[in-house]
Amino acid sequence: MFSAARWRLALWFAGAFAVILVLIGGAVYGVTRASLYDQVDDDLRTRNAVLLSTLIRDVSRPPGPRIQRDQFRLAASLLSAGGYSAAIVVEGEDEPVGTANIEEIAIPSFEELEADVGEGSATIDTSTSDGEDIRLRVERLGPTSFITVGRSIEPEQQALNRLIIVLVGGGVFGLVLASGSGFILSGRALRPIRQAMDAQRTFVADASHELRTPLALIRANAEIMKREGAGESAESVDDIIKEADHLNYLIGQMLTLARADVSEAPFASEDVDLSHLAGDVVREAQVLAREKAITLVYEGESGLHVLGDGQRLREVLLILLDNAFKYSAEGGSVKVRLTADGAAARLAVADNGHGIPAADLPHVFDRFYRVDKARSREMGGTGLGLAIARWIAEEHGGSIRLESTAGEGTTVTVELPAAKA
Repeated sequence: MFSAARWRLALWFAGAFAVILVLIGGAVYGVTRASLYDQVDDDLRTRNAVLLSTLIRDVSRPPGPRIQRDQFRLAASLLSAGGYSAAIVVEGEDEPVGTANIEEIAIPSFEELEADVGEGSATIDTSTSDGEDIRLRVERLGPTSFITVGRSIEPEQQALNRLIIVLVGGGVFGLVLASGSGFILSGRALRPIRQAMDAQRTFVADASHELRTPLALIRANAEIMKREGAGESAESVDDIIKEADHLNYLIGQMLTLARADVSEAPFASEDVDLSHLAGDVVREAQVLAREKAITLVYEGESGLHVLGDGQRLREVLLILLDNAFKYSAEGGSVKVRLTADGAAARLAVADNGHGIPAADLPHVFDRFYRVDKARSREMGGTGLGLAIARWIAEEHGGSIRLESTAGEGTTVTVELPAAKA
């Protein structure tokens, strides 16, 4: 139990740490990316402004557009030497005018720029014929033209890729370190609780052993008094014997659970004919059913086998039948059904008794939990039976569940792995 709790705590700690790492890593990557691309955009804006100022100065010189284009090529050539590209996109012209390297770049047409940029300016992304990413700064030059300045953002992408490797590598290392630390710290945190629980279990086991001896003496003396004639006290003697038996049964169940908690209740591992076992238990329980005029019916497939402890599995069915008899009205009915469900054997005990309110269903397998405390004590219930049944089912690799509707009845189903033929 504590080992599972320790692992769960360590995993929760590692999961929380992983979420924090992802958030921090995402924030670092996002801020770095934005900063790098902002620097690129600022650089492109500056170089675009330089080109624009050159063109504006030269537009006043005759003969106008021809001088503008020639001067642009001259100014743009200085940019291309630094790895930049520059172009003028004119309406009605298929090819832009600019640096030599624009032939490799997929520069948008005038119509595309008109739609994306309009009357202002914008930064857009494109690529070369080799698939290299290019960032362009586009400015409106006039009613029929745009000017673009761009450069490769490959250095920024490489820097971001290196950052991802550092973040992922550091994150994995940090996560491993956090998982180990969480496992160690959770073990230390659980140690006092484990010691307290171990002390409690030892106390329960020791107390159960110690109480059995005086109980046996009380019962033996009460039987002697009854045999020798207790007169008017005969009824009281019967009560003593009855309560001693009940207390002895309770101590036995407490001892069973105490041993289960410290794994001191070894289970046999043998082939068990569950069909035969269920039929045998139902036959023996017919005596108890007749005492309350309850109709006990058994429907089971033959030849169903499981690997486990026959005595423990018998105990599970007896617990379920005992509960069904206790909480069924006189004249009611109880049905035991054993079926095969794929690779599992399913054993169900259904009654048409009082049922269990929906609010109590999540707690029915808790120790000492009673739905109706007054009625349970009156009927001799201890609140431990279903807890023991669940423990036995889970130790066999199976499961147990309870379905109930108040006033209609209850069905408890045990599923166990079927033995391989």
